[in-house]
Amino acid sequence: MIPALTALKAAAAALLEARGDRGLAALVGGAELALAGPPERWTLGSRAVSASRLSLAVDAPEFAALTADASRLAAVREAFASAVRTPETELADLSLLLRLPGVGRGWNQVYREAALSDAPERPHPDAVLGGAAALLEASGDAPGAAMLRRARLEAAQVPSSGGVALVRCVVRLDPADLAALDRDGARAERLRRAVRSAGTRAAEAVASVELAAALHPLGPARHAGGAAPGPLGAAVAPEARLARALEARGAVVVPVSRDEGGPGGGGVELAVVASGELLRVRIAAAPGQGGWRAEEIRAITVAARDLATPERARELAALICGGDLA
Repeated sequence: MIPALTALKAAAAALLEARGDRGLAALVGGAELALAGPPERWTLGSRAVSASRLSLAVDAPEFAALTADASRLAAVREAFASAVRTPETELADLSLLLRLPGVGRGWNQVYREAALSDAPERPHPDAVLGGAAALLEASGDAPGAAMLRRARLEAAQVPSSGGVALVRCVVRLDPADLAALDRDGARAERLRRAVRSAGTRAAEAVASVELAAALHPLGPARHAGGAAPGPLGAAVAPEARLARALEARGAVVVPVSRDEGGPGGGGVELAVVASGELLRVRIAAAPGQGGWRAEEIRAITVAARDLATPERARELAALICGGDLA
């Protein structure tokens, strides 16, 4: 027997294709459909119906396309409303959700796990930033996406009187990025919207997104509550990956300059204080780029591809800090 949600999604996709919109039909076919809560009882004239709330999870390009064109999103909602409508049933709402990179699961699986768990796990902050960065890239804002890939996210639940949990997010940005956003209010608002979209779950809403300066620790990097930093995924920029690996070894890392539009993609220069020594580290977007002459300050140039994984970043951090690889 075909599962009910699979059949419902297939019916909506078939209706869109019959109406001549194969693009929307393919989008719905590749999305993840789930129940967003228990059905509601509605009274329509002399009859009572069961109204369902559904959620449709899509990847960043599809999310950007639907949210940029209200008519296309309305067409998807109407297709599902037609598929749901019977003498006993109606569609109460269809929520559009952003599917997070790396998680690979839709709301229906998260919802079922949440029902069995007293403390459902919130997506890792790097996954939320990765989803927000992918959304900005799909919207054509590559510089804004790069800012999020260099940033860190802090999230904490805030008191709520409703049935949905509320979360307050703080995006800690590189000081140079934060200063640039102070001069570009439109991009700052796009970053906030992207993080809000990526962080919103069916059972949890983002109450606010604030932009703040990154903190540079004086000792080994720790997360709130004393927990060690989580694993770094592919969504993190090479610069951020190396900075966190250095901070985990007690180094202080401060960005000095950044040129993202130079030949070969530009580069980044970091000032690193480790073991009482000041070091200049340049991350070149392409191998064989630039570099500085080592005069009074020791300097090193590495290619961004040399920081492709957390393991490579930790190895380089160990060499920079003059320690072993443990």
